Amino acid sequence: ASPFEGFAERNNWLSAPVAEDVFGKAMVGAGLAESLIKTWSVDPQVNIEKDKLGSVFDQLEDMDAQACLEKLVELSKLNFLE
Repeated sequence: ASPFEGFAERNNWLSAPVAEDVFGKAMVGAGLAESLIKTWSVDPQVNIEKDKLGSVFDQLEDMDAQACLEKLVELSKLNFLE
């Protein structure tokens, strides 16, 4: 699991607002749009490379918070959903 998957569980099951979650705040602070964060919190297939799809959760597996944030920003640039 990753910090993002933990966030997704809190957001999806406990209805924790993005802005009130520690990792949620960090993602918004890193420039990720709340709409993208919410869309990705249900583990969609996203572009992981040009013309290659994969699970967003799989791309973040076993990362610490900083590495996870960096990868989320990188993935957001490949997906233009912000």
